[in-house]
Amino acid sequence: MKYIKKSLISVVTLLSSILLSQHASAHVMVSQRGTLNIIDNGVFMVLSLPITAFEGVDDDNDGKLSNTEFTKHRSVITNVIHEKVVLKDKKRKLVLEDMILSPVTSHQSPKDPVSQLVVMGRYNLTDLLSPLEYTIDLFGTAPTEQVLDIVATRKSDNQKRKLKLTPQNSSVSIF
Repeated sequence: MKYIKKSLISVVTLLSSILLSQHASAHVMVSQRGTLNIIDNGVFMVLSLPITAFEGVDDDNDGKLSNTEFTKHRSVITNVIHEKVVLKDKKRKLVLEDMILSPVTSHQSPKDPVSQLVVMGRYNLTDLLSPLEYTIDLFGTAPTEQVLDIVATRKSDNQKRKLKLTPQNSSVSIF
């Protein structure tokens, strides 16, 4: 029961973080953007990633992900995210928990294949004062998919940082 309550609180906080994000849109997150919101002992992440960053999930090679492809390759996508989207404190790699994957659909054609995938989740902090290192090694094939703009905020001291990640500069220290 305690675990269920903790998970429910994490999901509610994550969704609140998304809704309050300055980059939120009708599609939850603008393409190639992300947020890291540090609240208490959690880091809440929302990230929009291109489908072309994931190898072997686009069965028809159209550069997009259909509902069928998403369902078929969901576990592969999840494993790749755990491997290539990394937040570390000074001691260790933190585990991304309560991950939610959401294909970014069009309001006009919600069943059409998608080119972006929104990833949401939470990292637990054990040392609130530890410097953090954030690494993303998931970039798409198009020139516009070679840059990820991330805004990191820390509620405790109202700090905000804008981060720009590229294949050549895929790791950054925050706070």
